[in-house]
Amino acid sequence: MTRLRFWGEGRIIRMNDKKYNFTVLGIYLIGYDLERLEWAINTQHIPNQLATFFEPFRSYEEVHSFEDIGSEAKTHHDMLSNYTEPTVSEETRNSLRGMKTRWDAVIRERLQNLYLVTPQSKIDPKKLIGGIKEFLSEELISFLKKIELTDLTEATSCILVGSATAAEHMILRAAESILRRWYYYKTDIKLEYKTWGAVLRKLSEAYPNEADRPQEIAYLGHLKLRRDEVAHPDRISTLTEAESTLLTVCSLIERVKPVVTSLASKKMSKGKATKK
Repeated sequence: MTRLRFWGEGRIIRMNDKKYNFTVLGIYLIGYDLERLEWAINTQHIPNQLATFFEPFRSYEEVHSFEDIGSEAKTHHDMLSNYTEPTVSEETRNSLRGMKTRWDAVIRERLQNLYLVTPQSKIDPKKLIGGIKEFLSEELISFLKKIELTDLTEATSCILVGSATAAEHMILRAAESILRRWYYYKTDIKLEYKTWGAVLRKLSEAYPNEADRPQEIAYLGHLKLRRDEVAHPDRISTLTEAESTLLTVCSLIERVKPVVTSLASKKMSKGKATKK
C-alpha cells in the first residue's frame, strides 16, 4: 500500500477500513490526469513510457465508486508493461482512445454524486474522518464493544458534518453502555431496563466504602447530567459541546478500562474455578 499512500497524499483520504474518497484536490487532478493520458496515447510510442500514465488511475481500485476504472487501468498498465512489440500499435492506441473517452464520461457522471462538506469543528477534520480509531489507542479500541465502537465512529461523522446533537447522543449512548458493563462485571447482574441514573446509583452502592469508590463514577454522573440535557426536546447541542463530550468520553474510556478489565478478569477466573 506504499504506492497508494504516496499517490493519495492530498488526493484521496481514507473514509473507513476499506475504501478511500476523493478530496477536493483529488477531483481537480482527475482532469489533469485524463489530459495527460490523452496526450500520452497520441504521442508516446514506447509501451513502458505510455504505461506510466496509467499509474494514477490504478489506485482508483481503492476509491469508493471508482473501483472498476482502477481495475481496468491496472489491466492496461500491465499489458503495456509486458508489451512484446517495441512500439504501441495503432490498433492498441485506438482502443485506448475509446477507453479514455468512456472514462471521461463515466468519471463526470460519478463526480456529480459527490458533495462538498466544509467542516466547522475545532478538531482536525482528518481525525474525524478516520473515526474513533484516530482518538484512541488500539488497546482502548479493543476494549470497546462493537456497538460502542459504532456509536463513537458515527459520532465523529456527525461532528464532521455539523450534526452536533446527534453526535452527543451517540457519544453518550456509548458511555452508558460502558457504565452498564462496569456494573455487570462488578455485581454479575444485568440491568438492561434500568435508567442511566438507576444503574449509576446501584454502581455507587456496589462500592459502599466511599474511599474505595473509583473517581470515574463521579465522571459518569456528570455525563448523565449532560445526557439529560441532550435528551430534552428543546435542547440543541453546539459543535463545541459535542467535541467536548467526545474528548471527555475518550478520556473516561482510558480511565475506566483498567477497572472494568480487572473486574472482567476476576469474573472469568471465578467462573473457571467454579467449573473445577
